[in-house]
Amino acid sequence: MNKARFLLISVVSIMLTTGFKMAGKGENKPTVQSAFNGHYYVRSIPSDEYGTAGKTQVFQVTSDVDKLLDEYPVYMRGELYLGWSPITGKWCLVHLEPERITSSSDFKKRGKVSRLAFYMGGKELCTYSGAALDKLGLNDKAQPRIDGQSRQFTVHGIMQIPRTNHYVFSIKKPSETGAGTDTISLDITTGKIFVEDSVKNTEPIVPVDGPPFR
Repeated sequence: MNKARFLLISVVSIMLTTGFKMAGKGENKPTVQSAFNGHYYVRSIPSDEYGTAGKTQVFQVTSDVDKLLDEYPVYMRGELYLGWSPITGKWCLVHLEPERITSSSDFKKRGKVSRLAFYMGGKELCTYSGAALDKLGLNDKAQPRIDGQSRQFTVHGIMQIPRTNHYVFSIKKPSETGAGTDTISLDITTGKIFVEDSVKNTEPIVPVDGPPFR
């Protein structure tokens, strides 16, 4: 009986170990992420099981054939945020890529971000590596907790700067003073930190509330 129990435990252990190894194989998966209440979507298709080879496309949903708006020669794994810039008249795409978890020892990487990239008009604008994000205090993305407390950053997405045509990728992180939170705003048209004082009273507001629905 004990021998049978030992064999059963051994088989289960082998299956769990194999599962961790298989998790890395074929980790890249085709994905679709919708935006603007489903009127638009981002489709990312990998060419290989690992890496960033592939393509990412932005579509507008129509009653006939969906309209291709932008295409990027890279597979984007993780979170994708789509925004429209009235200033440039172009679509902007923000990609937040998590660290890869391919084995049981990698679970300490859960919530870690390996890359933050900004794209517009079919081109890459700006990229932050994991090391660069760490310097900004943005290397550890918040995970849900029962008590609601966290010392990690949270993404608020693409937001408009009030009374301007500027849109930013907004992130909140614990304040360096230890009380409250700090907000980091990154311009979606450049990927650089947005300085609000530089645009005050310098631009007329284009009467565009969102993307050009047609």
